[in-house]
Amino acid sequence: MYVVLLRGVNLGKRKVLSAELKALATDLGHTEVSTYINSGNVICGSAESAEQIEQGFEEALAQRYGFDVDVVVRTGTQLAAVVAANPYPDGDPKQVTVGFTKAPIASDAADRLAALAEPEERFTLAEREVYVDFAGGLAHSKLATGLPKAVGQTTTARNIRTVTKLAELATAQR
Repeated sequence: MYVVLLRGVNLGKRKVLSAELKALATDLGHTEVSTYINSGNVICGSAESAEQIEQGFEEALAQRYGFDVDVVVRTGTQLAAVVAANPYPDGDPKQVTVGFTKAPIASDAADRLAALAEPEERFTLAEREVYVDFAGGLAHSKLATGLPKAVGQTTTARNIRTVTKLAELATAQR
């Protein structure tokens, strides 16, 4: 099973309702389609590769809604590994966030992240994820607003609670 993560939907005028997203995934030929919370999360089966799923969703969303949406895809197994590797299990699950990228994160991203991080914020880079503990809260964090630019590529983030639930849903639907 795959988990499809949409970046920046349901903010302002960029509305993509869960029911519409589920229908779009079905129209694209994916199976066992479900969504989780109204923030752009789809769980589905597919014969396509992750890259093909990303491209298909991006093209279909642009055509249907008239705005570009970046899409990142992981398997349920990959998400379960992300949860298991969480370097901040002691952090508040609402403040511990995982940023997902399509390509590997360059090592120089650590310097850019450090320049934005507040003293109480911690971050850890993995190959295609960045874990951040926004211990002081997200509302006033320069790192929260600057995460994609600091990482150097499109990044869509979910808190660890959401990532855990998505991993559970995707691995349970086998």
